[in-house]
Amino acid sequence: MTAAGGSLDRATTTLGAVAVASAVFVFARGDINFIRVRGGSLVVLLALGLLAIVAGRLASRTLTLAAGAGFLASAAVLLALMTQGDGGFLDGDGSTFSFWLGLGVGLLLLGLAHDQQTSTT
Repeated sequence: MTAAGGSLDRATTTLGAVAVASAVFVFARGDINFIRVRGGSLVVLLALGLLAIVAGRLASRTLTLAAGAGFLASAAVLLALMTQGDGGFLDGDGSTFSFWLGLGVGLLLLGLAHDQQTSTT
């Protein structure tokens, strides 16, 4: 593993840990409720966050890309549900959507950068 690969893997692990840690917002109410995490959105955060952690620990480009694609797909489904008036079974809102969008793009970029690092060394 190269130094660049190691830092990319640590970044992947960190994004996964942030996703898992955001589950604390299930208990947040009032002014500290920055991200809506309830119902199905909690399952998505924990499952894909854990997948990203595993991807980083195993230095797996494929799992990193899968976690990123999973967050983007979840964001797309949530957006479709929100156009119908609510967050549906995901019970999310715009804050959930933007959080998943950021995690998805970040993880996809890390997976693609990992690919670039291995091909140039």
